[in-house]
Amino acid sequence: MQRKILQFISNFFHPLLSMIWATILLVHFTPLKMLPVGHRWYLVGQVAFYSMIVPSLVILLLSMFGIVKNGVALRDRKDRIIPLGTQVLTYAIQAAVLQSQGLPFWATQFLKGAFLLALVAFVVSFWWKISAHAAGNAALATSMLILYSRFPMLMPLWLPLLLIVLAGLVCSCRLYLGRHTLGQIGAGALAGAVCMLLGGLI
Repeated sequence: MQRKILQFISNFFHPLLSMIWATILLVHFTPLKMLPVGHRWYLVGQVAFYSMIVPSLVILLLSMFGIVKNGVALRDRKDRIIPLGTQVLTYAIQAAVLQSQGLPFWATQFLKGAFLLALVAFVVSFWWKISAHAAGNAALATSMLILYSRFPMLMPLWLPLLLIVLAGLVCSCRLYLGRHTLGQIGAGALAGAVCMLLGGLI
C-alpha cells in the first residue's frame, strides 16, 4: 500500500507534467490572471501540447516499435535520448511561439529554462542518468520562487515553500522506489534549479 501511494505521488508530479503545473500557477498568481479565462486555459493547453502530449506520443511510438522499454518510465539511460531530444525541440518551438504571441519576458523565461534543462538532461543521458523527477520539480519550485520575488503581492509565500517541500517528497519517493541514486537525484535537482535561474539570461 505504501509503495502504491509513493508511486501515485511520483506519477502525479511526473516531469512531463511540470510545465503544465507551472503554467497553471503562472496564470493564477501573476499579472496574467487579468487575461480572460478562455485565453488563460488556451495558454495552458498550448504548453500541455508541446511539453506533454508531443513527447508522450513520441515515447508511445518508440515503445510500439520496441525502441524504448517501460513506457514513460524510461528507466534505461539510453531510452531517454530520443524523448529528451524531442523535448529540447518542442520546448524551443514552444518558447518561440508563446513569445511571438506577446507573452512578457518574465513568463517566457521559464520556457527557456525548461529548454535549457531538457538540453542538459539530453546531453548528460549519453553518459549518465539524472533524475528527471527531481529536475522537473526543482525547476517548478525555483520558478515559483522567482515569480514570488517579482510579484510578492500576487503570489503567496506559502506556494513556493510548499513546492519546495513537495519537490523533497518526490525526490524521497524516487529514492524509496529505487529509481535513482542520491547522486542522480541531487544532480537533477541542481540542474532544475540552475536552468530556471539561467532561463532569464537567454
